[in-house]
Amino acid sequence: MSETQPRISIIVGSARPVRIGRQLADSIAEVLRGSTSADVRILDLREIDLPMLDEPLMAGMNQYANPHTLAWAEEIRASDAIVFLTPQYNAGYPAALKNAIDYIFAEWQDRPAAIISYGGHGGPKAAKQLREVLEFIRMDLTDEQPQLVIQREDYTTDWHLGAPDAVIARYADELTAVGAALESRIGALEAA
Repeated sequence: MSETQPRISIIVGSARPVRIGRQLADSIAEVLRGSTSADVRILDLREIDLPMLDEPLMAGMNQYANPHTLAWAEEIRASDAIVFLTPQYNAGYPAALKNAIDYIFAEWQDRPAAIISYGGHGGPKAAKQLREVLEFIRMDLTDEQPQLVIQREDYTTDWHLGAPDAVIARYADELTAVGAALESRIGALEAA
């Protein structure tokens, strides 16, 4: 955990070549920067490019062998709170996100976290499944769990968002509440 400005990291859970997750993350980051005192960073799983889990030992043993695992663990350790930004794929969350979670273990425990899901119906099934996993690894989850409904008219012909800031503006109050909840939990940890 940081001793100065707290760090909130947004994990972009989709690694598909054509996706809107990064556009959403960039806009969400601006809302969080404007409503918290945190340094907001984006951890894009497509850019991080973790291979399918290739550690020789279980993550719970905390004996990471691969440089990419060590770097991933350090990113999470450097984060005071995590926002999991996930689309809903076939009523679940993406394999890339599950893979990234499974790489490490101790780094997740007791860390404040929030889930933001998105999709044509807001991603409630993905959020529910992800919440069960994050509770199991003992993350400190907020009750705030925005579900961003992406409407057909939000997309361009190449399946990107035409105006991601406008999409995020529809959820500004909910996202500001996420930031406040995470900042409160970070403060409580620092005071403990």
